[in-house]
Parts: sequence; C-alpha cells; structure tokens
Amino acid sequence: MTARTADPAATELHAARTVRTYLQWTALTVLLVLGVLELLWGSGGLVGSSQAAQRPVRSSVEDLARRIGCTAEITTDAADLRQGLCDQDGEETWIATFPTRGAQDAWTTQAQAYGGSYLVGDGWVVVLTDTTMERIHGLLGGTMLGGADHTGGHHPQPATSG
Repeated sequence: MTARTADPAATELHAARTVRTYLQWTALTVLLVLGVLELLWGSGGLVGSSQAAQRPVRSSVEDLARRIGCTAEITTDAADLRQGLCDQDGEETWIATFPTRGAQDAWTTQAQAYGGSYLVGDGWVVVLTDTTMERIHGLLGGTMLGGADHTGGHHPQPATSG
C-alpha cells in the first residue's frame, strides 16, 4: 500500500473554506440574535415597555377642539406653547398645549392671576366659561382650577378633580 500524501494546495483551500463557512455562520447567528433582541426589547417590542410607550401621547390643539365639538384657529405656534381659539354657539374656547410640564405650569400660574377657570390635563389647558365648564370637563376630563377672585380678594378657588 502506498501512503497517501495530501496536496498542500487542496489542504489550504479546504482550510480557507472551513474558516469562511465558520465566519458566515457566526455572522448569521449574531444577526439572528440581534433581530430577536430587537423584536423582544426594541422600540415597540414584545417584552417590557419601550421608551415611546412610556411617554404619554399628548393631545394637539386640533384634537382637543375636535373632542369638544369645534374647529380651532391656531393663534400661537411657538416652541413652548401652541394655542388655538374655537367658537361654539357664540362661546369662545381657548385651548393651549405645551411640550413640557414646566411650560404648562408656568403658563397656568400666570393665567390664574387674571382669574377665570381652567381645565388642566396632561400637556394641555382649556380656558373655561361658566356655561362651558361642566360640558367640556365631561368631555375631556382633567382638573378644574380657579384663578384669582377679583371680587374682593386674591385667593385661588379650590381645585376640582375629574
């Protein structure tokens, strides 16, 4: 019997194919694992809650106006405030939305100094009148706040939650 001698070129070619195949399978496995991780824990994933899901969806001026049954005319469109006015049966309703809680709190605090009633929600405020107060509160929820009483004192009226 004669001994078989391996061809060095064939052995080198076989080794290169084995390494290439190993690298291809490794890359495919890594991509598969990353895909599964993204599916489970990525934005809108199946497990846990994503950052987008944790942030509440804020209502727009137009959405709030639609919910109370009117069409808003945008009067202010700034970085810290978006405000609109709608007219329903002769009653003007002011609607304001805010990008941050701080902007909303600052606006509400300043507005309350002028008196009036305000319906406050997550990222929005609606200025109420005596005739619209209960109806709009019923439609939007939120917390009713009273401004300063200019009939004799400057004491805020009590808040009502809903």
